[in-house]
Amino acid sequence: MKTILLHVQADPMVNKRVEAALAIARAVGAHLEVLHVTSEDAAAVFQSFGGIDPDRSGQRAFDAAEKALEEAVKKELSNEDVGWDYQRVTGSTAGSIVAKAALADLIVAGRVPRNGDSKGAALTVLGDVLMNSASPVFLRGDDQDCFDPKGVAVIGWDGSFEVANAVRGGMDLIAQASEVHVVRVTERGEASENGLYPVTDVLEYLSRNGVTSEYHCIDEVDGKVSRALLDFAEDKGAGLLVVGGYGRSRLGEKLFGGTTHSLLKGCPIALMVAH
Repeated sequence: MKTILLHVQADPMVNKRVEAALAIARAVGAHLEVLHVTSEDAAAVFQSFGGIDPDRSGQRAFDAAEKALEEAVKKELSNEDVGWDYQRVTGSTAGSIVAKAALADLIVAGRVPRNGDSKGAALTVLGDVLMNSASPVFLRGDDQDCFDPKGVAVIGWDGSFEVANAVRGGMDLIAQASEVHVVRVTERGEASENGLYPVTDVLEYLSRNGVTSEYHCIDEVDGKVSRALLDFAEDKGAGLLVVGGYGRSRLGEKLFGGTTHSLLKGCPIALMVAH
C-alpha cells in the first residue's frame, strides 16, 4: 500500500478525514494523493439558468469556499511528515475518484454529504465509487475522534469474492492491527455455507502475510448481520471493520435492506470495504 487517494470536499468532517488518511499513510509508509473535486452539478447551478445569480455573488461565494478548503487542507498537510500532492478538478465526483483510483491502493472517502447536498447524494457517490473501483474504500468511524491503525480489526467473512478483495487490497493496513478477528455470522439460525472461499483460506492467507488471527462464528442480532458484527466489534474494542460490498445488487440492498447499505449509511468505527 504505497499510494492512498484522499477525497476532500466541503463537509463538516473533512478535517477528521484528512487526519485518518495521514494516520494510515504514516503507518504503512504511503504517499497521499489528495483529490479535490468541484462537482460539475454544483458548478452548473451558477451558470445561466433563469438568472438565479445575476450579479455572480453566488458564484463568487462558491469559488471562495472551494479556495478556502484547498488552502486549509494544504496548510494542514504542510505541517506533516507524509509525502503528498494536491489535485483540484471539476467533474463528476464519483467518476473523478474512480479514474484517479486506478493507480491508488486505498481510497479514503467520507459518508457525510458535501455542504448543501443530501445524505442520499453522498451514499450514491459512495456506491458508485465502490462498484466501479478495484481499490478498497476506507471510511472513518462516525463515533471516532481519531483512527488508530494499531487498534483491533474485525473481518466480517462470508466467503465472498468481495470480502476477499477487501482483505487482499487492505492487507497492509490489516497487518498493522494489534489483534485481528475473523467473524462469520450465522443467518436465521442456520449453518452458514462456505461461500466461494472457506474460512480456512482467509486464515491461511493472513498467516502467510504474518498476521495472527482468531476465528469466531456468531449469530445474527435482531435478524441483522451488520448489528451482529458491530456488537462483536464493540465487545472486542475494535476500531476497524473489514467487509465486502454489494455482494448482491445495490437496488436489492436498498429496497430490502443489506449489510453494505446499512454500514455505508452509518458505522461507529472505521470501515474498509471493497466490491
